[in-house]
Amino acid sequence: MDAPAVWARGHLPDGDGRTVAIDVNGLALDCLVPADDAPVEGATSFGLLSASLSACTAMSVRTFLRRWDVPGCAVTVEVSFEAGPPPVLHRRVVLAADLDADARRQLAAVVDSTPVTVLLRDALVIVTHLDVGTGATAG
Repeated sequence: MDAPAVWARGHLPDGDGRTVAIDVNGLALDCLVPADDAPVEGATSFGLLSASLSACTAMSVRTFLRRWDVPGCAVTVEVSFEAGPPPVLHRRVVLAADLDADARRQLAAVVDSTPVTVLLRDALVIVTHLDVGTGATAG
């Protein structure tokens, strides 16, 4: 049987440890189990979920720009998590490209239909803001 193209493994050792060792397709990183009384530092499960949405969105925007023959420009996708109810992911897509109204509508449709967006949208709210144009800057 062929190995899966995408895989992840998490290991939390016995005891009261708060660090889960994560292996994603061979990339190792640690994920912290947040303590109720401590500020969050480092990657958490919701941070990794936000990162998945951010990365998927950025890749989909890059594909869109190539299909529309838009000259290369930086793409930044910022995602933050807000505990609910309902839980909300706030997504801001920033690209310094001049797009006409039709291209902006197409971009919005692409962003709202990325694979990770489709997987998540029935479980939580995703609020998206597109910041497009030559004056757009990431926060």
